[in-house]
Amino acid sequence: MMRFMRFLAFVAALALIGWGLATSTEQADRDWLLILLAAGVLLGIAWWPQGVRTLPSTNRTIVRTGMILLLVFTMLTVQLVRIQVVEGDNIVNRVATGPDDAVVSNLRLRIDELTHRRGRILDRHGVPMADSSQRDDGTWQRTWPESAAGSLVGYYSPALYGSTNLEAAFDDYLRGDKGGSKAQSWLDDLLHVEQGGYDVVTTIDLELQRLAVDLLDGRAGAVVLLDPATGEVLTMAGEPGLDPNLLYVNSGQQSAEEIDAAEAYWAQLLADPNSPLVFRPTSGLYNPGSTFKTLTATALIDSGQANPDTIFRDEGILEVDGRVIVENNRPDDTQVNWTLEESFAWSLNVVFAQIGLQLGPELLWEYAERFGFGDDIPFEIPTAASQVAEAETDLNTRTLLADTGFGQGHILASPLQMALLIAAVINDGVMPAPRIGSEVLDDDGDVLNRFDSDSLGRVMTPETAEQMQRLFEASVAYGYANGAAIDGATIGGKTGTAELDDGAAHSWFIGYAEAGERQWVVSVVVERGGAGSAAALPIGRALLEAAVGGS
Repeated sequence: MMRFMRFLAFVAALALIGWGLATSTEQADRDWLLILLAAGVLLGIAWWPQGVRTLPSTNRTIVRTGMILLLVFTMLTVQLVRIQVVEGDNIVNRVATGPDDAVVSNLRLRIDELTHRRGRILDRHGVPMADSSQRDDGTWQRTWPESAAGSLVGYYSPALYGSTNLEAAFDDYLRGDKGGSKAQSWLDDLLHVEQGGYDVVTTIDLELQRLAVDLLDGRAGAVVLLDPATGEVLTMAGEPGLDPNLLYVNSGQQSAEEIDAAEAYWAQLLADPNSPLVFRPTSGLYNPGSTFKTLTATALIDSGQANPDTIFRDEGILEVDGRVIVENNRPDDTQVNWTLEESFAWSLNVVFAQIGLQLGPELLWEYAERFGFGDDIPFEIPTAASQVAEAETDLNTRTLLADTGFGQGHILASPLQMALLIAAVINDGVMPAPRIGSEVLDDDGDVLNRFDSDSLGRVMTPETAEQMQRLFEASVAYGYANGAAIDGATIGGKTGTAELDDGAAHSWFIGYAEAGERQWVVSVVVERGGAGSAAALPIGRALLEAAVGGS
């Protein structure tokens, strides 16, 4: 029995150490010393010498001391393996933020990077969006030649503010630590051959990116244009943006005046009430207004409760537990019976409030989860999680459930989330995984790595997707999105006017274009832009038209 207990203690110690080494979460890092202590106790139980009581006192002490020393050296070895092998790269590249928002990082690493070229970040046609140029003193300086892509690419300021967005996402490739041959890197290091970083080609179309920024014309908002079949992001623009050139500071490279200028610009960004440091396409959260009716209609059709020809009644007013919903969207006040297709095209709030109540809280919450609400979107750039309500139980309140059905309530969604929502509609019910990385190139232009497309799973049946396309195309044919029509392409769209308690509404448009074998989806929000057809729709239409024309 004792041998079995010792064996179990040994196995448990190995399992505990293995789990601790394999898990690199923040919580596991905090608990590592406790894990190591617990494993040490278990190994002590497993290895503690037996049958030494009969030995002379001196010999017994030597054996037990040797056992303790063996245990200590074993734990030290495990700790060294974790520090040098498992967490070596993380420790070398660890970054912390001081109380003054300054970034504290490995000074030797920053100095070393000055002597090596950091890889470029290129658009899909090979146009640089981030580049490195060599100074007279032989060091390399980072530059960002495309203002329209500045916020998307992100800043790189090793000595002050760290890095964001694409500069952070592909840092290992850009520094040359990942993507190439390990043997070649080792040999180059041994022979003191200069090792530069690798270029990262993105899926971004810089011409469309510039167009998106021009169309926003300084207004706060965001635009996402992507390929629904592959998830490739063609355009991702947010305004107001920032100029990463004004934040670049590396160790010993800038003068005191340049550092002061960077700090002043950072203070300006922090103080700006329009929050230019928030990358709106992925981290901006807005009430989506009537564009959310896409999810409500999908849940209704996919659960078998209706089809585009199902009739609903809208007499212009609906009372739900004392909450009066007034219909302002009917094109004909004398008509009271409306098909689901017509209700979607004319964005009838009374109808979709009834649909929300018909679905019930559980089913509406289930479909919201299917579409990714409540979770961070897996993407190279950090994303903010969208929400259909603050908690599932909130939808048990009938007034909130009705409001949620037509796109008000407590819903918050990012422009990327809404782009994926409509992407699933045109992609036969499968939601693509968004992707902005295309491939990694060495100095000779040879491909070292390709980033593959993926999907986030099926969210509706192909039959439901086909019926939802009918709703979207009806909205363009005769509804509130009729301004989105483009000659030579099939267009579907939905406008949204997200009413706010404190002023003008957010203007939304989500839509798709299909021409030949190609498809594109767009998501646009203009903060406080008013009606969706007035501000967001013209931007979305212009981008889809440019994408169709350039195909």
